[in-house]
Amino acid sequence: MKSVALSTTYQRNGEEGTNALYKIASLSFLMYMNRFRTTKFPKSLAMIKFAIERFKQHLAELDTDTCLTQEELCLSRLMKKKHYYYGAYLSALTSIPILSISAGDYQASLSMAAKTAAITSIKVLDNINDNLSTKEEAVFSQWRHLEAFTGRLASLEPTEDYLKKAENSCMSMAQWTYNLVSRGLNINSETLKIYLKDFKDYIEGQIRSMDEKAQGSSLPTIQDYIQKINEKSVGKIWVDIDFCFFEKGRGKLKNDELRSLQYIRRAADYFFKGCNIYDDIADLEEDLRLGIMSSVPLLALDMGKIDERDLERDEVDLLDILRRCGAIDDAVHLGDLIFLQGIRPLQDARLLTDKIDVDAIIFGAKVLRMFAIRKWLLKERSFNSLSNTAVSLADPKLYRIPENILQYAVYT
Repeated sequence: MKSVALSTTYQRNGEEGTNALYKIASLSFLMYMNRFRTTKFPKSLAMIKFAIERFKQHLAELDTDTCLTQEELCLSRLMKKKHYYYGAYLSALTSIPILSISAGDYQASLSMAAKTAAITSIKVLDNINDNLSTKEEAVFSQWRHLEAFTGRLASLEPTEDYLKKAENSCMSMAQWTYNLVSRGLNINSETLKIYLKDFKDYIEGQIRSMDEKAQGSSLPTIQDYIQKINEKSVGKIWVDIDFCFFEKGRGKLKNDELRSLQYIRRAADYFFKGCNIYDDIADLEEDLRLGIMSSVPLLALDMGKIDERDLERDEVDLLDILRRCGAIDDAVHLGDLIFLQGIRPLQDARLLTDKIDVDAIIFGAKVLRMFAIRKWLLKERSFNSLSNTAVSLADPKLYRIPENILQYAVYT
């Protein structure tokens, strides 16, 4: 088991990613979204604050016999304040447009709180699996996570084991998400059935992605990555939570409403899967250091820009080769190819219902892309990374996907 050093700079670490510049940018986007039907400012900001406070209240109530406390999670850097601040902010980009008209602002705020808990639970368990667990322990914890998110984990057992208590903190957050989502629905609920299926698919994708890190495992292809490993995307479950609250607000769903939700689900899946590629670009240096073959080197290998002998080089040399051969630009284009496929389903959803603010969701997707790609910008600080970040807010027609990247569309 790997060790995690306890930090004495809890307050500083907790503030990562929540500095004044981020706050100004975040508020600016919220104010711009005032132009849409549902995302009115300052109401949207108040709803974000509500979601954060409800989640913090849950953290304060974690059972110390079974779980690590909020302070212990932050001191060990398994959890950061930015996890739930970003979670609440990003949840607003879909929860408010999907729910404000059909279910009301209070239900939208509860959905945002549920999503804040879900994404924080996922982030923290990822950190636990990366830093504390063996692969076998990580896989077992993922199956427990599925049980917690789907209402099948009955209770958490008291323990003195640090790893188990850390995992139990995630399980408690996941249980809280399920309780909020399922309250008022039954097993025949259309949206709850979708939620349960998508969480199973998500967890299976998480476990497949662990094979990237396993010593001696066969090297996946970029096609494998796009079709299988990238199922670790949270896109579907992110909006599934909203859909459950939508059904509560509407009572019985009409066929056109259910079809519109399916289109939005498909769009969110594309958006978040595209963002996974952007994450791989931002994390490339660290992934190479850990021996993880992410989408960037796999794409370069498939395009013939590197060969398998290059993968045996040390991370500094391989990173330099990938930069010089244009592999990073190729990966950005691949992320864009996947991301942009989410626009058409939203346009189809708009034709089926007026109960959802599709225009606000489309703009929210642009903010999501900028949020995902910003990590690369902060590391590279180049004109190329700046222009690729700035184009997030532009008309999708301005994107130019090269022919040699378009061939991968059949795998998305």
